[in-house]
Amino acid sequence: MAFTEYQSGTRGLHRGGPLGSLAILCGFLVVGLVGGGLAVRAAALICVFGLAAVSSERLWPFFRSLRFVLTFAVVLFVAQALSVRDGRTLFHVGVSITDEGLRAGAQMALRFFLIISSSFLFVLVTDPDRLANAMIRFGVPYRYGFVFILALRFVPFFRDELRTVREAQRMRGIRTRIRRLSDVRRAVRYTFVPVLVSGLVRVDSIAMSMKGRCFGLHRTRSQLEKIRLGWADGWAVLLAALWVTMSVLSRRYGWF
Repeated sequence: MAFTEYQSGTRGLHRGGPLGSLAILCGFLVVGLVGGGLAVRAAALICVFGLAAVSSERLWPFFRSLRFVLTFAVVLFVAQALSVRDGRTLFHVGVSITDEGLRAGAQMALRFFLIISSSFLFVLVTDPDRLANAMIRFGVPYRYGFVFILALRFVPFFRDELRTVREAQRMRGIRTRIRRLSDVRRAVRYTFVPVLVSGLVRVDSIAMSMKGRCFGLHRTRSQLEKIRLGWADGWAVLLAALWVTMSVLSRRYGWF
């Protein structure tokens, strides 16, 4: 499974700050978790891909990361369609397929796909350093902001370490494909343990470096870049408010 990474740019959501991107993400999450209509969720999903198209010059990593997500969404749709028996029967394929089953499957698949794709879009357009600085600027203690930055930066680190370990395994003729239950122990020994040890060594180095620089000695810290809200952030907040309003109205009045 490929992973989406932050891409710097000057288009679309890159024109705004991290708080604007966070507001849009919250709006899409509300649609995915609260919105009651298929049309609202489908429109929000189209909006996600539209924002990704205007915000990124390299869309292939974004779409590639969503291949597994799309496959799992299809599995959720089929599972719901086969398990829900309420409603009018449309046809039989060993079991009865009802209109409510298809609706429930579409709701579940769209909800899952919208939440994951909007989260990937947020990662694609949001600089972790700027996001942490913005959180610190608006009241989050800088220690927690630094933990947030470390958590985001350890994701590509573990991915690179896993790639290195697998290349070393291939050079030594070690195969760790899991086909039997006994292969799980072999995979843990030759893959999980080396990656975990590399991560712990990296964490220990960072901790020693932070201790040597007296990190956390003062209650506040200075910032190199001042985070200010611009017109692009205002439009992002309005877009998020629009999706939240449509989601609430759709659930309350049964629209779409």
